[in-house]
Amino acid sequence: MTTTESSWQFIPSSLDDVEQIENYRTGGFHPVSIGDSFSRGRYRVLHKLGFGGFSTVWLARDEQSHRLVSLKIMTAEASNTCDEMRILQYLKDSAICHPACAHILCVLDHFTIDGPNGSHSCLVSPFAGPSLAQMTHTPGKPAGTRRLRGALARKFAKQVTLTIGYMHSRGVAHGDLTSSNILIQLAHVDSWSDHDVYERLGFPVTAKVRAWSGELNDKPCAPDYLVESANLSNLEYKWFTERVILVDFGQSFFLQTSSAQNVAITVPYFAPEVFFEEKASNLADIWALGCMIFEIRAGFQLFESFFNDPDDVIRQMVQTFGKLPEPWWSSWDRRNDYFDEDGKPKIYWPNDIPLSKEYPLVQLIRDIGSDDYQPVTDEVAVETHNVKSSDGTEPETKSMFESMGMRLSDTEVEVFEDLLHKVLRYNPEQRPQVQEIIEHSWFTICSEGCSTVMDPISTTASSQTKRRLSDGIAKGNVMVQTSESSCFTSGLPCV
Repeated sequence: MTTTESSWQFIPSSLDDVEQIENYRTGGFHPVSIGDSFSRGRYRVLHKLGFGGFSTVWLARDEQSHRLVSLKIMTAEASNTCDEMRILQYLKDSAICHPACAHILCVLDHFTIDGPNGSHSCLVSPFAGPSLAQMTHTPGKPAGTRRLRGALARKFAKQVTLTIGYMHSRGVAHGDLTSSNILIQLAHVDSWSDHDVYERLGFPVTAKVRAWSGELNDKPCAPDYLVESANLSNLEYKWFTERVILVDFGQSFFLQTSSAQNVAITVPYFAPEVFFEEKASNLADIWALGCMIFEIRAGFQLFESFFNDPDDVIRQMVQTFGKLPEPWWSSWDRRNDYFDEDGKPKIYWPNDIPLSKEYPLVQLIRDIGSDDYQPVTDEVAVETHNVKSSDGTEPETKSMFESMGMRLSDTEVEVFEDLLHKVLRYNPEQRPQVQEIIEHSWFTICSEGCSTVMDPISTTASSQTKRRLSDGIAKGNVMVQTSESSCFTSGLPCV
């Protein structure tokens, strides 16, 4: 047996968008198959919605109400330690008709199941929609080429800000604010039949689970196959609302009990004090909110890390905002690999590869849209839905997305930079309260004149692209094995 085989129970899946298969173990994920029923047959699994480090999420049919629901099944370990249900119940009980309550996940039911990997908490909530991360995902294209319309981005950003402010006012921090945890609410989906689900989302794509030993009989902890998450982002415009829902409170905590255990695992959104002091707080939420607001408008992360590498994110922070304050600067072991003692980027490695460059925030904002490289006509058919105009004659084209080649106006660049510089302060105590953020003029800037049409093919690479090129990360095309992949059809009801 090879070293790889002795270290891992399962052969890696041929699918990309699936959970870590090795987490099907004692204390880990509960094995789920399409068609499984839970809570005495009440919830029947139709499709896969997503997954995280501590749960898998499934689209299910509530056989009592016949509505579609989201079924979140937590790992056995997280079920024993997570405060998610308690915090959601607290936020619900303490609700004071605040408008933010409409943007917090609503739990319809909860129960516990026992399986081969332990006891698992299950949360049932209304079927929402795709995450912002899924909506702006652009495989094969530069990040940011599929970004929300400016007015819609500001609307969503305001809703997220309002919700975080409400949570903080109730003494709760979210702890894991990312674009994967913000869902765009869908409309009229309760009327969907099973046939509609598969017609609009496609049949579940699966890949057989294989063990290095060749047999799964001795590994009942794993399902027979993994299921790829449904792609909700290509649904027609008519199914979307202009409202977002904040989900995944698995890393949330009461502010009075903050500790290092509250630190989430999504490195690109870490505040500097989280890196250096493992200090989670409402102020770390504010930093993540700033990163989130940038991402909602730009369509790509402010700080990226393909391998969740803290040093990679810290390097980008310094490139954008300058030298870290003490004692963080001196305690960062990798600083001399990238910068001199004044915080200025070193010009090159011994092999002449640039390791870091200065990329001020204003330049990143100004370059939003500069990676667009094809006319909007290539995208309209997929991303828009035609409806009759007000006089009932010509169709109007509506889209959630900004036209290719659109750039922020000088006015918005200036106002947006002002907002983010106020929010993304190294010193946590200098970050504004949420109320100050939400009153900023960027949220109410006029839609007209906030974007300008530029040449879709930029003559120079954007600073975001250049920053990626200086990462020193070799990127190539990954060959994906597909021979074990299939479109799941057996076991489904006749539709």
